Amino acid sequence: MQNVDLTELRSDFTAAISSDQNDVTLDPSITKLRAKISETGFLEPFSIYSRGHLRKMDDFLNDISTARLRDNPLQVALAVDSILQLFNRLQITVKQSAASDKRIDAGRSR
Repeated sequence: MQNVDLTELRSDFTAAISSDQNDVTLDPSITKLRAKISETGFLEPFSIYSRGHLRKMDDFLNDISTARLRDNPLQVALAVDSILQLFNRLQITVKQSAASDKRIDAGRSR
């Protein structure tokens, strides 16, 4: 479940930052992503570590907008790079949490 959410989130982020009509779609797309990663229902299945990465991601998403892209493209580029790195860390913590859950379940089965 978390992998599906993570894949969908990464896809939404990629679509938001790579649109041909960025000046029209960037701000609403980023707003939608920020709302999504703040929803309780979305956050619930993630571990505390993964939620931390998602909170950091939200902070960096705040640095991405049409106005900031025009005024300070380097800041936007750094935010995008940081978000991509957080996606990688998030993927690792999701895998680690799944492995931990399996070990716990196996221990209960004994």
